[in-house]
Amino acid sequence: MKKLRFILLSLLISGLFISCASNSEIPTYLTSSQLIQKAQSAYDRAAYKEAIKYYQTTINRYGTDLSIYVEATYEIGHIYLRTKKYEKAYPYFAELKDIYSTATFGSLPTAYDKLADIGISQIPEKKYAAIIKNTQEENDSSSETSAE
Repeated sequence: MKKLRFILLSLLISGLFISCASNSEIPTYLTSSQLIQKAQSAYDRAAYKEAIKYYQTTINRYGTDLSIYVEATYEIGHIYLRTKKYEKAYPYFAELKDIYSTATFGSLPTAYDKLADIGISQIPEKKYAAIIKNTQEENDSSSETSAE
């Protein structure tokens, strides 16, 4: 549970930094579908930072709808995976796995659970091992801090 809170907090903080710098450029009247379409268009042009900005804005504005949240979260993880930023990709996939592990069957699109598995499996073995080790060390240090 602490791991899930840490991941969610990390994603929220990173999202706030991205959104503070860029949400003012994105019209507030855009629906979640329109934001996702703009993100996909940016992705298709290899404008990955722009795509992440749109997906993060989708999460910030419409993330209370868990179906929208998991879609945008997966897509951000996928962009980081595609650009070989594995240490940034992994937390997004791990968060999806945590969400699906507690979700009621049928309440979310099942594709993103499987896609998160595939994303994790595409992280090179040595990078994955280092990410897991760092995650465990962070969890251990946060446990020690909270115990004090």
